[in-house]
Amino acid sequence: MPEATSVGTDWRLLGCAYVQFFVTCDKPNQRLLERHPFDLSTSMGRLAFTVTEEVYFPSVFGVGIDSSYRAVDSLRRLDPNFGAAWVHRARYRRQGLGLTVRHISRSRQVAADIARMLCSSWAHVHDDHRGSARVCDIVPVMLCDLRSALCHSSEESTDP
Repeated sequence: MPEATSVGTDWRLLGCAYVQFFVTCDKPNQRLLERHPFDLSTSMGRLAFTVTEEVYFPSVFGVGIDSSYRAVDSLRRLDPNFGAAWVHRARYRRQGLGLTVRHISRSRQVAADIARMLCSSWAHVHDDHRGSARVCDIVPVMLCDLRSALCHSSEESTDP
C-alpha cells in the first residue's frame, strides 16, 4: 500500500474503497486493506465523520454544517435519534484523528454504519421509507458520488 501512505493522500478515499469492498463482499480486497489497521481505522473515522456531517445530518435531520450552534444543540437535546447520532459523530471524530485506534472489527462496524447512513439519507431524499432499494445498489452509487466530490474538493488533503 505505498500509494496510500504517500504524502498528499486524502485518507477518506481509502475509507470509501473499504466500504465499497465491505458492501459488495469483495473479501480479497477487504483483507488487503485490513493489513494496516491503524491507517484503516483513521481513514474509516474520517470518512464516517464526513458522511455524518455532510450527508446524513443534512438529509435526515435538516442540520447542515452552516446551522447555528443553538439549533444543533436544541435538536440534540430534544431528538433522541439526533442525540445518538451526535455521540457517534464524536466517536468518529476521535477515531479519525487517531486518538482512538480501533481494531478491524470496529472498522467493519463503522463501514456498516456508513452504509446505513447512506441508505437512510437516500431514503429521506427520495421519500422511500418502505426500504424498497437494496444496500448493495444504493451505497456503491453514493460512494462514487462521494469519491468524485472528495477528489474535486478544494480543501487540503489529510495525512494521518
